[in-house]
Amino acid sequence: MTGQYDYKKFRVLFVDDEEQTTDLMREYLVDTFDIVTAYNAEDAWELFQENPGSFAVVVTDQRMPGAQGTELLEKIRAERPRSIRILCTAYADIDAAIDAVNVGAIYKYVTKPVETPELEITIKRAMEFFLIQRERDLLMREKMSAVQRLMMTDRLISLGIFAAGLNHHMRNGLTAVKTFLDLAPLKLQSENVDIRSLRNPNYWTHFYATAQESMNRVLELLKEVQEIPEPPSAPTGDSVDLNEVIGSAIEREKAAFDKRFISVNLKSVTVPPIAANKAMIDRLFELLLRDESENANENGSIQISLEADSAEQGWDGVRVVLEDDGPGLTSANMQCLFDPFFTRSGKPDQYGINLLAAFFLVHHHSGTIDVERSKMGGARFNILLPLDPGSIPTAQGEEAFLQRVMEAERAWEKKLLGD
Repeated sequence: MTGQYDYKKFRVLFVDDEEQTTDLMREYLVDTFDIVTAYNAEDAWELFQENPGSFAVVVTDQRMPGAQGTELLEKIRAERPRSIRILCTAYADIDAAIDAVNVGAIYKYVTKPVETPELEITIKRAMEFFLIQRERDLLMREKMSAVQRLMMTDRLISLGIFAAGLNHHMRNGLTAVKTFLDLAPLKLQSENVDIRSLRNPNYWTHFYATAQESMNRVLELLKEVQEIPEPPSAPTGDSVDLNEVIGSAIEREKAAFDKRFISVNLKSVTVPPIAANKAMIDRLFELLLRDESENANENGSIQISLEADSAEQGWDGVRVVLEDDGPGLTSANMQCLFDPFFTRSGKPDQYGINLLAAFFLVHHHSGTIDVERSKMGGARFNILLPLDPGSIPTAQGEEAFLQRVMEAERAWEKKLLGD
């Protein structure tokens, strides 16, 4: 962590039953810290519980009417283990100090009477320790999240490239079959064969139509698979209104939703436009909604919401959350949801390619997409698209991130060694 510490970013709770001492301490420290005071452990606990996440440091006297300081610190430790706890004791309270270390896991104990400037320095060091610890935790979570995204992206890109390569060989073989089907009626005519003269002409007519329909579906699927790993050919310079895009996609899929009596609710709010390839973003939400129309519960409900948001890496974007009320998926199925040819419903007429294509459309725009269980009972898709994909640094950003991790680690080690 570099630069000046913000000692008022989080609050300090100071507890002492000597009211005059407490008031003087608040008056002395208020310019440096956001300080909250209490005259007993019970009141202090009530203040802490109002907003536990806002407190970084707790300083308490040991001997007070009612609950003792060690009891308060033990409760605070159970509620917020990362809070920094300091106990003020008299020389005669050595047993209490030992108990505080063992039970309350305090950061430090100071002996009374304590000099105010000395206590200010102690609280500063404690606040610095808390801030460094917090940034280190945030960076580690960000690092693990980035590694998880990288592993998933690498896996899906490999699957997409494999599917595209397989598509090339399949298409070559199917071209001959398609040609045969297209030329079959003409060949029958050249041989002077009248289909009506056959013993079961309806069978041959129906079978031929089914074969043509199935072949066209397979060829369309192969075309989509081939395009999945490819980045957009046009620049992402269109100004795209996501409310308009999603609303239009809902209208295009309306017949499919109505057929299964699925209600779709778009919570339209004002969000900034994103720079993107308009055709690809249209395709993204068309695929997501098509997958929902095929897999959401019949008579079910789909909720879609938008909000301006920022990624952990710092870039601004628009978050779209799409969730349904079922059917529920196991954790193992959640991990496979973006895999090619994986279908939620298990219906044989589905190819399971929509979500894989959606993943790559988001990936090509430097966005993120993940899925988790919805509180509604089904799946919850979180999509974050950047306002300007071109402004997101790649190698430079990774280098800066690693630099922040190393700085936090050095500061952490320094604090552990007592400066």
